[in-house]
Amino acid sequence: MPSALALAGGGAVWHLRGSLRAERRRSDRLQRHAENLTRQLRAAELILGQVADEVVPAIQAAVVRPGAGQGVDFTLPDALTGTVIADRVRAVVASVAAAMRQVQYDAETATSVQVSQVKQDADAAAAEAQRAAEEAAQAAVRSFAASLVVIASKVSRQISEGVRRHAGGEAYETLVTIDRLVQQLLLVAQNYVILGGGKLSRRWPATTFTDVVQAAMGHLEGFERIKHEESDVALTSRAVGPAVHTIAVLLDNALKYSPSSASVDVRLLNGHHGLTVRIDDAGLQMNREAVMAARQTLNGQKTAPVTQHGAHPRTGFAVAAVLAREYGFSVDLEAPNSYRGTSVQLFFPSHLLTHVPEEPAASTQPAPAVPAPQTTSTGLTVRRRGAALAPRQPTGDEHAQPGRPSVVAAWAAGTSRARPTTPEGA
Repeated sequence: MPSALALAGGGAVWHLRGSLRAERRRSDRLQRHAENLTRQLRAAELILGQVADEVVPAIQAAVVRPGAGQGVDFTLPDALTGTVIADRVRAVVASVAAAMRQVQYDAETATSVQVSQVKQDADAAAAEAQRAAEEAAQAAVRSFAASLVVIASKVSRQISEGVRRHAGGEAYETLVTIDRLVQQLLLVAQNYVILGGGKLSRRWPATTFTDVVQAAMGHLEGFERIKHEESDVALTSRAVGPAVHTIAVLLDNALKYSPSSASVDVRLLNGHHGLTVRIDDAGLQMNREAVMAARQTLNGQKTAPVTQHGAHPRTGFAVAAVLAREYGFSVDLEAPNSYRGTSVQLFFPSHLLTHVPEEPAASTQPAPAVPAPQTTSTGLTVRRRGAALAPRQPTGDEHAQPGRPSVVAAWAAGTSRARPTTPEGA
């Protein structure tokens, strides 16, 4: 009998070890996949900057100075090999070059009487070629970014399944770390979907501003530095997704450009004409020229196609401007604020506001005792199966620290709200 028990126990241990190794391999594959997507997106940013800043102007020079600009060096990064955007970029450059060669040929063979007209035609053709190149590049960016959104959304759902299965296991911390990276990748990819003329495809119900802010936090590393007020005022369904995304990119800016020890404050100010979300950071103060340029971008006075954001684009304000213009809210900026940093205000007019129906009153029966939360070695709270996560009500002036139940609950709630329930980019 003891031998049978020993054999059974040994078999169980062998099976558990095998399962753990399999999950570790799966976690490693997911992490490598997320890192590969990030490399592809960075390579796409660089090549689009090269096309806009070097390739198209070099080809256009052939029209202005016939005989020049015949050869244009153009090398795609290895990270884009075999991708949709690589094929689109090659096609754009080839079509522009062909159009320019035709214009050159016509110009060189024209008579002196026709030179003036040919030059005008060449300028018009160059402008049309550049417009076509920008439109094609924009479509390529939109298609590529939408594909990234779909893939990253699938990876995120797989990670969520892994987190639920391995709460408390050794793979839990790795899965949570990968999930944060994937949420940041989703945010960046969605930025390019928007700048490429696409839409946010997720459909939301009417949602309170408290949940909107927490959903935005779910995309961000360092979310525990964000302190936000609460409000039961809600946004109408159509405006929720754009508001979540806009607040996320603005909070991301605030976190990146302020000290890691400083908090970022989010205030919710309800007024007669609407509700204002105010984001204050204690980061580097923008100079007057930078503030003016940012405000021109945010109010729509200054726009640029996706190909003209440079090799190292800062897309946050441009994305916020597009969403605000399309969905009827506004974004403004001022500096310095009371912290000598930057303040951004999002104003949502009253026609975008509503109230979410109150939930049924809680039962008068005493609630069962809740066991103390278990944590991993680095302070991450272990989720229990079947238990809904809800942020713990703050007491006094408690400051969020990594590993506290309230922080992990906010992260879990935010990432759950931020994670698409329907495929994005489809």
